[in-house]
Amino acid sequence: MITTEQEIAASEELLSSLKSAIGDLRREIEGLKSQAQSGEEITETATSKAVGKIAGMVGTCIKVENYLNECRNRQAGIARGGYALDLEQARTEIGCKLDKLRCSLYPK
Repeated sequence: MITTEQEIAASEELLSSLKSAIGDLRREIEGLKSQAQSGEEITETATSKAVGKIAGMVGTCIKVENYLNECRNRQAGIARGGYALDLEQARTEIGCKLDKLRCSLYPK
């Protein structure tokens, strides 16, 4: 059974790896830019390949970050709507309402 902590750790590791790969691609694109500015000829294939890779990785990063946030919210007890359930407070409120109901049904 995979726990939420394990999911978070795996997602954080994947996100870190993706960020590192995006950094490498950024340096590759900067290298292509430097080549172009110095007058060297750059193939369209090399440019398209680098830009395509970075776009795909950024999309994957966004998905992993969203999944990581969902895991953290689940761990914190926050539901999909963005609110947290305080079960202790709910239990107290229900107890008070039941006490009031009992008092109204069985007056002293």
